[in-house]
Amino acid sequence: MESIAKMKSFIHLVLFSGFLFCNVPFRIGETLYYNASFGGIPAASGILKVVDKEKVNDKTTFHVQFTAKSKGLANYIFPIDDEINIWLTEDSLKTIKAISKINEGNYKAKRNVIIDHNKQIAIVNNDSIKIKSDTHSPYSLFYYYRNKDFTKVKKDGINTIQGKKLTKLNIKIENNITVTVPAGKFMTTKLTPQKSNNQKFKNNGTMSIFFSNDKNRYPVLIWLKLKYGKLELELEKITN
Repeated sequence: MESIAKMKSFIHLVLFSGFLFCNVPFRIGETLYYNASFGGIPAASGILKVVDKEKVNDKTTFHVQFTAKSKGLANYIFPIDDEINIWLTEDSLKTIKAISKINEGNYKAKRNVIIDHNKQIAIVNNDSIKIKSDTHSPYSLFYYYRNKDFTKVKKDGINTIQGKKLTKLNIKIENNITVTVPAGKFMTTKLTPQKSNNQKFKNNGTMSIFFSNDKNRYPVLIWLKLKYGKLELELEKITN
C-alpha cells in the first residue's frame, strides 16, 4: 500500500510539474518570420525563434532569439544586422540573461546582461546596476505577454533594462482589433508600452504589439512609430 501511495504521489508531482511548466503558448523550434517596411517601403526581414531549453545559473530557461537584417535598397542606405539572444525562466518568463549584437548604420554595440531578480542586481558588461526585482529586456515582451491574461495585466507594473538604462512602463491595452498580415487575418489585442512618468521616448517613438486572440498569442504585427516615419513588422509565416 505504501508503494502504491508513493507511486500516486509521484504521478501527481509529474502531472503538476507538467501543468506548471508546459502551459506556455509556444514550443521549442517555433519560428516567426516578419517583413519589415518603413513608410510602406520594404526595408528588412525579422525572425523571432524559440531556440531551445537551456540551464542558466541552475534555472531552466527558454532561449529565444530575435534577428533583423536589412534588404534591398535599405541595405545600402542604412544597413541593419541585429541579433538579440534572451534567456527566460521556464515558469514565469522573466529575463535572466540577454546578449545583444547591434549593427545599425555606423552604430555598433555589444552588451551582455545578467539579471538576478532575488538580489535585484543586473550585471551589464561587468558593471553592477541596482534594479527592481521584476525587470525585463524590452525584447522579452514579445514572449512575456503571450502567457498573460490580458484582462488581468497590470497597466503599471513592468520595468525594463536596455544597456544601463532602466525604464518603468505602463501598458495601454486595446481589445478586439482586426489585423491582416501576410500570415493571415487575426483578431488581436494591442499592447502599447508607455513611460510611467508621461515622458516621451527618444525621437518621440512609440511601440505597439498586436497579439492574436487565439491560444497561440502570436505577435502578428509590431509597430514602431518614430519621429521620421513608421516601421511595421508584419508576420509573414510560422514554422515549428
